[in-house]
Amino acid sequence: MNVLHGLPLLLAAAIALATQMFYGLHRRLLRQKRQHIQLNIRQLTLLRALISGFQRHRGLSNGVLCGDASLSHDLATTRQGLDQHIRAAQEFDSTHRDAWNSLIDHWSRMREGRNSDRANNLLQHHLIIRNSIFLMEDVASEIDLTEGRAELGYLPCIWREVVQAAEWAGQARALGTGIAAAAQSSAEQRVRMCFLYQKIELLAGTAFATLQRYATDHPQADVFRLQHREQVVEDFLRCTKEELLDQEHPVIAAKTYFQRATQGIDELLALVDAALAQLQAR
Repeated sequence: MNVLHGLPLLLAAAIALATQMFYGLHRRLLRQKRQHIQLNIRQLTLLRALISGFQRHRGLSNGVLCGDASLSHDLATTRQGLDQHIRAAQEFDSTHRDAWNSLIDHWSRMREGRNSDRANNLLQHHLIIRNSIFLMEDVASEIDLTEGRAELGYLPCIWREVVQAAEWAGQARALGTGIAAAAQSSAEQRVRMCFLYQKIELLAGTAFATLQRYATDHPQADVFRLQHREQVVEDFLRCTKEELLDQEHPVIAAKTYFQRATQGIDELLALVDAALAQLQAR
């Protein structure tokens, strides 16, 4: 009888122990998930800085190779900044280690600046930036960064349309800076610039329209300053058309075009910064 009377107590203790273990496991898994999200946000933040730096390095190096030595100091400064970001990337312990190692190795070869061939210089920059964008997309999609929050539903637009628009704009800046430095353009260069112009116009237009729809439903999206940023991008496109596409022998200074293009790119990347800031705040 005593054994029978003790069974309910044993059963209750077993249930309590199982419940405690379940909640302990749940808390541990939740903590691991949050750490994973935080790691991915840090990776995305660094990739944003790297992409911007690689794009800047591409434009400046192309300008120097096309004959404008006045860009050399800015190029050296940009290279130093990229070196710092690369050192930070070496510290990451993530599931994307192979992709990170590939970027680090590619930059170690590019940074020497021994490539005097303009076309190959642009190609190598295009490749490292493309791979950085692919890694950004992989990191962003690996785990649900929104944690189910509807107010963060715009994030896919940031990683796709916004980042891609910034990259096409970066390619236009690099090509346009070289054209301005040489004070002339070939028919092939103008065809390429026209293509880049159309890609920027399409992707930036799609991104701003998407984010505007989101802002209508979520007032906190005012941090995106969409009207201002869209106007700056449009100004950059207008400059590209009037100063380069419509001119066989452009007169705009390479540094001036580089700065105008940079303003447009910075406003696009500022959208990425705003998204990252909202993620970090959570």
